[in-house]
Amino acid sequence: MPVARGLRPSLDALARELPTDLVTTADILAYRRAAAPRDEPAAAVAARLGLRLEERVTRGGDPLTILRGDRPPRARVVFLHGGGLVAGSRQSGLDVVARHAADLSLEVLSLGYPLAPEARLDAMVRSVLRAVSDARGEGTPVVLAGQSGGGGLAAAAMLACRDRGIPLAGHLLIHPMLGRGSGASARQFADDPSWSARSTLTAWDAALDGTAEVTPAERRDLQGLPPTFLDVGSAELFRDDVVDFAGALWAAGGRAELHVWSGAFHASDCVDESAAASIAAHAARRDWLARLLDGEV
Repeated sequence: MPVARGLRPSLDALARELPTDLVTTADILAYRRAAAPRDEPAAAVAARLGLRLEERVTRGGDPLTILRGDRPPRARVVFLHGGGLVAGSRQSGLDVVARHAADLSLEVLSLGYPLAPEARLDAMVRSVLRAVSDARGEGTPVVLAGQSGGGGLAAAAMLACRDRGIPLAGHLLIHPMLGRGSGASARQFADDPSWSARSTLTAWDAALDGTAEVTPAERRDLQGLPPTFLDVGSAELFRDDVVDFAGALWAAGGRAELHVWSGAFHASDCVDESAAASIAAHAARRDWLARLLDGEV
């Protein structure tokens, strides 16, 4: 399944700018340094989208970047940034959900959760639970959203919320890193410069080292979860894990909506927003959030 012709130049440019295979801690640190300049500052995002910006910390001391419009929020979205659990910051991909904040009356809270290898998945999940608990004030519905590695963390945290009786209105999983890679897609795109199979294994090994945790893709107890949106590119190694996870949600009696964007590579909607698949992806997420708020999913 090839990358769409219009997206190929963006993927080639990405290969020149970012390390492809992360193996050692030194590789992870180099990736962080290379990726950081790609983040648009929160103040610039807020100004561009006409939103108010606030910086805060949770009761547990985790930093939050908050974007909101002028109207009272219909829902709060706790957003978990990408970076494969080893990189990124609360400014990474900040506009992925925030672009819909004014239109849908959302308050977006982007969380600075701890990263591997300095932290493990259980510590990351605790950070998310604190943010969700804080966001639930005043009875406002809370949606848990995550992109890439943050999508994998969001999937792990949504199960933890269920187990602890913390209600969520929905889950928005944007090309999530749910497992170590399975099926044909893991072989077809093992050397993908947008995020490789080797980097995936390194990231999960670092996040799970010494814990009893497993990846969300390995979980089978998927009953009792709120509506979930999932999307993924057809030309990325996470494709089959995401498709399988959606199937497992349906098999467990859950409500899930799955989009597979033909010709899209991992996170291509952030790399080239002008591409047809990128435009469609952002529109589909906005449409699902609108329907979720109206009780139509």
